[in-house]
Amino acid sequence: MTSGELALLRPAGVTMATVAIRLGRFTPPPPFWETPPMQRWRSVTSGQARATALLTAGMVSAARMVYSRSIRAAILAGGPPPYSPDITAVKAELHAGLASVQLRLGLPAAAAANAGKALALHPAHLEARYRRGVAQAAMMDLEAAMADLMAVLRVQPGHAGARRELRRVRGAARERDARLARRLGRLFA
Repeated sequence: MTSGELALLRPAGVTMATVAIRLGRFTPPPPFWETPPMQRWRSVTSGQARATALLTAGMVSAARMVYSRSIRAAILAGGPPPYSPDITAVKAELHAGLASVQLRLGLPAAAAANAGKALALHPAHLEARYRRGVAQAAMMDLEAAMADLMAVLRVQPGHAGARRELRRVRGAARERDARLARRLGRLFA
């Protein structure tokens, strides 16, 4: 409908009654920075919930866009640093979620950067540390990946993903060292 347009509505099951509606005008929403702080944070947390739902539904690209938009909204809603613990926890969760999405999209450098931002905001965030370890392993930074994955296993020894990834990283490090030893052996033979 456009401004000034008339619509006639007939409710289902009623034959004689009709409702006429004339659209007066649209009221644009206020800019994000002019909304009250509680409403801003509601939009951030609802965006986080929507991104998580999209990610669990397998819509990875859509989840990436929603996480990015929610991070920008959190930056605007949070104001200048220092942040309260609630704000840092939400921002850390958003960065960790975006890191997860970027890992699924095959962007390990961006995932490591976002996981690092989450750890800068909340150093005890286990999933962010795990995701940074996986991203570093994908970039072949095996020592840093081992350090992050072992830190996750120190805090939570039963973390199956960290244990599996650490085994894979140790195997890759052994193969790398064996290749290096063969090359050096040929060099000095």
